[in-house]
Amino acid sequence: MKNIGLILKNARENKGYTQKQVMSLTNINSKSLSGYENNVAEPDLATFSKLLELYDLSADDVLEIKTPILDTHTFNNESTLISLYRSLDTTHQEDFLLILQTLSKKYNEKP
Repeated sequence: MKNIGLILKNARENKGYTQKQVMSLTNINSKSLSGYENNVAEPDLATFSKLLELYDLSADDVLEIKTPILDTHTFNNESTLISLYRSLDTTHQEDFLLILQTLSKKYNEKP
């Protein structure tokens, strides 16, 4: 994971804010803000959200969360399976699942 404290400090400086200005805008006390920027403490979720908004940062970017790119073909196949399943009554839904589970076991067995 990235150095969140350094990211927050750089973001604050890039926005041209002093720590005092950030404290005034967010009601975060000086000890806490300094702790966040020096990796001595971590902000709670609400505080983290305030800082991200103030600095125009994305939580996904800061936390290095990558959104998976869905394969369109796979997505369409999964949508079709879900639609077929939903079109069945409860009894046939159970049969449908049993068939899929049986196929899955058959094709995932190791020779």
